[in-house]
Amino acid sequence: MERAYSQDLLTVFLRLRKHLHLSIARLVRSPAAAEDLVQDTFVRLWERRAQLPQSAMLSGYVVRTGRNLAIDFKRRERIAPFIDGVEMLEFMADTAPSPEHRAIAAQKLQTLSDAIAALPPRAREVFVLARIEGMTYVEIGERLGISPKTVFSHMVVALERLEAFRQQEQ
Repeated sequence: MERAYSQDLLTVFLRLRKHLHLSIARLVRSPAAAEDLVQDTFVRLWERRAQLPQSAMLSGYVVRTGRNLAIDFKRRERIAPFIDGVEMLEFMADTAPSPEHRAIAAQKLQTLSDAIAALPPRAREVFVLARIEGMTYVEIGERLGISPKTVFSHMVVALERLEAFRQQEQ
């Protein structure tokens, strides 16, 4: 029975090959890529030849499979335009930080948190509002009921102490 499927598939594919190539080439705009996709179409169908529909519906199935492969090709091309050949995606470096880098970053974050906690209360409050909350000196002054000049003075104290703390850590 598989031999009958194989003969039908081969006959239909050879009859449609030129039409399939033109159809795919219009989609992918590359004769070389179209040729590869035509071959991929045959291979994909050949591997599934026992599950293919009756020979009356086989022509449409061949064309639809080829067009689907071309659409997938274009989709991959849009996803990875910066890579010469989508096959290289699997060889790209993982940009996620390693466990060591995460541990170092967590340690640095804890050190910075400890340094901020060690600041005088008002300097810490001004620093957090300015650098974490993104407020201006005028906004901080209005919130805390102090002048922008005093805010600036507290910020200078905070930055000097943080710099001294950083120097100690090195």
